[in-house]
Amino acid sequence: MNYRYMDRKQLIKAELERCANAKPEIRRPTYTELGNAVGIPPLGPWQPVLDSIAKDAEDANEPDLTFLPRNARTGFPSRIGRTTKRNPEPWQRKKAHDEMQKIIDKYNPGQRNPFP
Repeated sequence: MNYRYMDRKQLIKAELERCANAKPEIRRPTYTELGNAVGIPPLGPWQPVLDSIAKDAEDANEPDLTFLPRNARTGFPSRIGRTTKRNPEPWQRKKAHDEMQKIIDKYNPGQRNPFP
Protein backbone atom coordinates (compact mmCIF):
# COMPACT_ATOMS: atom_id res chain seq x y z
CA MET A 1 0.00 0.00 0.00
CA ASN A 2 1.18 3.48 -0.75
CA TYR A 3 0.46 5.52 2.37
CA ARG A 4 1.72 9.01 2.92
CA TYR A 5 4.98 9.09 4.89
CA MET A 6 5.60 5.35 4.43
CA ASP A 7 8.94 6.40 2.95
CA ARG A 8 9.92 7.55 6.46
CA LYS A 9 9.05 4.28 8.17
CA GLN A 10 12.67 3.29 8.83
CA LEU A 11 13.49 6.81 10.04
CA ILE A 12 10.54 6.70 12.46
CA LYS A 13 11.53 3.24 13.69
CA ALA A 14 15.15 4.37 14.16
CA GLU A 15 13.98 7.40 16.17
CA LEU A 16 11.78 5.17 18.35
CA GLU A 17 14.73 2.82 18.93
CA ARG A 18 16.88 5.80 19.89
CA CYS A 19 14.21 6.85 22.41
CA ALA A 20 13.99 3.28 23.77
CA ASN A 21 17.78 3.16 24.26
CA ALA A 22 18.03 6.60 25.91
CA LYS A 23 19.80 6.63 29.26
CA PRO A 24 19.19 6.90 32.11
CA GLU A 25 15.60 6.21 31.10
CA ILE A 26 13.53 5.62 28.02
CA ARG A 27 12.46 8.84 26.34
CA ARG A 28 8.73 9.04 25.59
CA PRO A 29 8.22 11.83 23.06
CA THR A 30 4.89 13.44 22.37
CA TYR A 31 3.57 12.90 18.86
CA THR A 32 4.56 16.50 18.10
CA GLU A 33 8.15 15.86 19.25
CA LEU A 34 8.34 12.64 17.25
CA GLY A 35 6.89 14.37 14.20
CA ASN A 36 9.43 17.17 14.50
CA ALA A 37 12.28 14.66 14.82
CA VAL A 38 11.30 12.84 11.60
CA GLY A 39 9.92 15.77 9.61
CA ILE A 40 6.24 14.85 9.70
CA PRO A 41 3.45 17.20 10.82
CA PRO A 42 2.23 16.23 14.30
CA LEU A 43 -1.25 15.40 13.06
CA GLY A 44 0.12 13.26 10.25
CA PRO A 45 -1.64 11.50 8.74
CA TRP A 46 0.89 8.91 9.80
CA GLN A 47 -1.15 6.31 11.69
CA PRO A 48 -0.74 3.79 8.85
CA VAL A 49 3.05 4.07 9.24
CA LEU A 50 2.85 3.43 12.99
CA ASP A 51 0.47 0.53 12.36
CA SER A 52 2.96 -0.94 9.89
CA ILE A 53 5.78 -0.65 12.45
CA ALA A 54 3.52 -2.28 15.06
CA LYS A 55 2.63 -5.13 12.70
CA ASP A 56 6.30 -5.74 11.88
CA ALA A 57 7.09 -5.92 15.62
CA GLU A 58 4.21 -8.32 16.18
CA ASP A 59 5.31 -10.56 13.30
CA ALA A 60 8.89 -10.61 14.63
CA ASN A 61 7.76 -11.16 18.24
CA GLU A 62 9.55 -7.93 19.22
CA PRO A 63 8.39 -5.13 21.54
CA ASP A 64 6.07 -2.64 19.84
CA LEU A 65 7.93 0.67 19.88
CA THR A 66 4.80 2.53 18.79
CA PHE A 67 3.81 2.52 22.46
CA LEU A 68 6.55 5.09 23.16
CA PRO A 69 4.93 8.20 21.65
CA ARG A 70 2.45 9.75 24.04
CA ASN A 71 -0.52 11.99 24.01
CA ALA A 72 0.60 15.13 25.86
CA ARG A 73 -2.64 15.24 27.83
CA THR A 74 -3.02 11.62 28.99
CA GLY A 75 0.56 10.35 28.86
CA PHE A 76 -0.69 7.23 27.06
CA PRO A 77 -0.28 6.48 23.36
CA SER A 78 -3.20 7.82 21.35
CA ARG A 79 -3.25 4.56 19.43
CA ILE A 80 -3.42 1.29 21.36
CA GLY A 81 -4.18 -2.01 19.68
CA ARG A 82 -4.32 -0.13 16.36
CA THR A 83 -7.32 1.81 17.65
CA THR A 84 -7.23 5.56 18.24
CA LYS A 85 -8.65 6.54 21.58
CA ARG A 86 -7.97 9.80 23.41
CA ASN A 87 -9.00 8.36 26.79
CA PRO A 88 -7.78 4.77 26.98
CA GLU A 89 -10.12 2.14 28.34
CA PRO A 90 -8.92 -0.22 31.09
CA TRP A 91 -7.91 -2.97 28.62
CA GLN A 92 -5.92 -0.41 26.63
CA ARG A 93 -4.16 0.84 29.75
CA LYS A 94 -3.17 -2.74 30.60
CA LYS A 95 -1.96 -3.35 27.05
CA ALA A 96 0.11 -0.14 27.21
CA HIS A 97 1.63 -1.26 30.53
CA ASP A 98 2.45 -4.73 29.19
CA GLU A 99 3.95 -3.45 25.93
CA MET A 100 5.99 -0.81 27.75
CA GLN A 101 7.37 -3.51 30.03
CA LYS A 102 8.52 -5.46 26.97
CA ILE A 103 10.25 -2.33 25.64
CA ILE A 104 11.92 -1.72 29.01
CA ASP A 105 13.04 -5.34 29.34
CA LYS A 106 14.70 -5.27 25.92
CA TYR A 107 16.10 -1.74 25.67
CA ASN A 108 16.45 -0.36 29.18
CA PRO A 109 16.20 -3.09 31.86
CA GLY A 110 15.41 -2.01 35.38
CA GLN A 111 13.67 1.21 34.48
CA ARG A 112 10.36 1.97 36.15
CA ASN A 113 7.33 1.37 33.95
CA PRO A 114 5.51 4.72 33.49
CA PHE A 115 2.13 3.03 33.15
CA PRO A 116 0.31 1.93 36.31
